[in-house]
Amino acid sequence: MKDKLSDLLTDLGIVSTVSKQKFLDEAEVIELPKNHHIFLEGKENHYEYILISGVLHRYNVSDRGDTVTTGFYMPKSVITPHFARTFSGKSIFSLQCLTDVVLAQLLVTDLDRLRYTNEECNEFGQQVVRTELARTFYNEVALRSFNAKERLLISRKQFPNLENLIPHTVIASYLGITNVSLSRLRNELARQ
Repeated sequence: MKDKLSDLLTDLGIVSTVSKQKFLDEAEVIELPKNHHIFLEGKENHYEYILISGVLHRYNVSDRGDTVTTGFYMPKSVITPHFARTFSGKSIFSLQCLTDVVLAQLLVTDLDRLRYTNEECNEFGQQVVRTELARTFYNEVALRSFNAKERLLISRKQFPNLENLIPHTVIASYLGITNVSLSRLRNELARQ
C-alpha cells in the first residue's frame, strides 16, 4: 500500500524521492472496515489523512438525532485539514467509512514539521488548503441556491458512480431531501 501512497503523493505534488521518503516515513497506512468511525464530532483527533481507496462521509448529528451528511471523500483525496475541521481542539464533524477504506494517517505535528522543513511538503499543504476552500465555497453556493434536481446532477459530476457504492439514504441526506424524493428524481432522470 505504501507504493499506492507514493504514486498518490506524486499526483499531489510531492515528487522528489527525498520528499516522498520523508512523508512515507511519517505516514501509517491503515485498512478500515465499512461503517468504522475514524473520528467523532466533539472529540479530539490529532491526525491528518489521505484517502487511498474507498469512500468516506463527513456528518453531524442534528438536535433530533438524525445523521446529516455534509460531504464525501472519494479515493485519492485529502481529508479536510485538521485546523479547518476542529474548533478548540475538538472535531466539528464525524468521519465514517461508507465502504472498506485504505488511508494514510500522520500526526498533525509530524506533517507540520515536514511542511516547515520541506518545500514540496509545504506547497502540498498550501494546495490542500486552496482546494478545500474552493470546494467548500462551491458546495455552499450549490447546496443553498440550486433545486434538488440540480444538486443531484452536480453531485453526480463531483462524485461519479457514488450512487452505486453507498446507501441512497446517505446521498439524500447530503442533498437535503428525503430518500423517496431522491428515488423520484433518479427515476425522472433515468427516463430523460
